[in-house]
Amino acid sequence: MENIEKAVYINLTEEEFIGNPLIEALPEDIVPEKYSERLMVFPPYDPKDRFEPPQTRLQYLQRISEIHVATKEDSMILLSLTRVLKWSYAKRNPMPFDVVKEALTERGIKVTDNLIHYLKNLHAPIYGFPILGVSGIGKTTSICNILTLFPQVIQHTEYRGHELNLKQLVWLKVECPADGTPKGLFAAIVKGVDEVLGTDYQSQIIRNRMSKDVMLTKVSRLIKELNLGLLLVDDIQSLISAKESVSSELLSFMVAMTNNLNIPVVMIGTPKFILLLKKEFQQAKRATGEGEIRLKRLEKDSSEWERFLSVIWHFQYLNHEVPCTKALNNAFYNECVGIPFLVAILYKLVQDDAIISEAETFTVRDVHRVAQSKLGLTSEKRRDMLNGVDVELNQFEIYWKPSVTASKNSDTEQETADLFKATSDIQSQLQTKLAREQPNIKVSTAKKLARQAVAAFSESEDLDMLYNYAVKLLNENKENDKNE
Repeated sequence: MENIEKAVYINLTEEEFIGNPLIEALPEDIVPEKYSERLMVFPPYDPKDRFEPPQTRLQYLQRISEIHVATKEDSMILLSLTRVLKWSYAKRNPMPFDVVKEALTERGIKVTDNLIHYLKNLHAPIYGFPILGVSGIGKTTSICNILTLFPQVIQHTEYRGHELNLKQLVWLKVECPADGTPKGLFAAIVKGVDEVLGTDYQSQIIRNRMSKDVMLTKVSRLIKELNLGLLLVDDIQSLISAKESVSSELLSFMVAMTNNLNIPVVMIGTPKFILLLKKEFQQAKRATGEGEIRLKRLEKDSSEWERFLSVIWHFQYLNHEVPCTKALNNAFYNECVGIPFLVAILYKLVQDDAIISEAETFTVRDVHRVAQSKLGLTSEKRRDMLNGVDVELNQFEIYWKPSVTASKNSDTEQETADLFKATSDIQSQLQTKLAREQPNIKVSTAKKLARQAVAAFSESEDLDMLYNYAVKLLNENKENDKNE
């Protein structure tokens, strides 16, 4: 497999890590002052590109979406990932302690009885951490970019003269199952392993009628054998729409991974997930043990906003170069509310419009016109966010816009209740529609399909769209039953 790297061991200074091949095979730590440089992503660009044929330049515009300008949150994520990854392996050294002592001695470290006792009794729990941010803020982009700094799979054959035939799955990123069940997560983990390693564990482990306890045992054994270092679960807010008992069970499994297998779990999602964690103290304690990381909108006129816009502005493909004036700066901020992903989209669309129209330039008026015509579906939400009253995230207004919302803190509990009620209402409506329009459907099946559909599209209230998705799931289940 192309993504499997041969182990190359580096010298470390931390006593807890010396003599541990699982840690010594990881890349050297990046010094903090180099974080920003290493986390930047720039596509190729030549000023001559501005004079290529229109069809070529229209293709080049997609490069704008590939730009990533590192933020301080990116640096925090990198630091936290590096720390939990190494310390999770500190307790799982596959080598006997004699090898550790030999490595320590060679590094000039005196192996005292106290040091031996300390190293043999490492017990501090290894916690994961949540990465939170509104949809489109760039959570997944940041994570995927940072993960490229780590090899995903390392093959070990020999360490310090000792045979060591094992694979090390450094990290695995999966999607939170739409139904929020432990079995759904188990299946996602096994599928992810197969995609990375080119194996077929799914046929060996996943069975439709297998109990979750049996599946848990099998999956736990697999990830232990593969020396998994870090599990990342994206779209974790899907648990909000699952039954409370189901979501609690899945969180408990993640805690069990941390406690029993020393594998930290990084949960990625929107701030709605905090609503669930607040109800589960033990899970919340472990899920936030490394501290929460929240990806924020860039503040207007801040150094980060100015830096981001100046970088992205460099990638211009129009015959007539357009300088970034203060008026254009304000126009892009006001239309995109400081969300980098939206800025990239709008900047690409504005240039797209200028090339197709043969204007080969754009103005403030063009920015607003294109935003209205091409991003119109999100215009109301963007305006709400700009004013600090986002309807989807109103329980987190103090986080998004303190000056606007500080007076509303006393309403947090009611707003939280309203959010759960809204989810419950749309789920109830969908269940009723399924029962009415699908002949012979069981009540329990309609309830399950409604829950899955709402979980898959947690931000949607389009009943017809949710219904069509639920029917698709129903038909897929019928087809699977036929094939069994």
